[in-house]
Amino acid sequence: MNQKAREPVPFDTAPEEREGDVPEQPLSPLEAASFIEGMAAELRLMAKATQLNALAYFLEMVRVEASGEVVRLSRTGSKPGSAGRG
Repeated sequence: MNQKAREPVPFDTAPEEREGDVPEQPLSPLEAASFIEGMAAELRLMAKATQLNALAYFLEMVRVEASGEVVRLSRTGSKPGSAGRG
């Protein structure tokens, strides 16, 4: 099977120009951390299943960090839909 890699999405592309299943803006920090936690878990499973062990490791680190943020933000009472920064 000969597959061609697609071009990477530029990091600075505006959200409305990106393809994929990205939630609508604005997100609260808690909502963003929860979304990142779930996506990292799914991507880690994909990486692990295809023997991309380094990626699986880093995605697990992302998941762990996002999970910690979810806990921290839950304790501080982040409000859904508030686009707080910092």
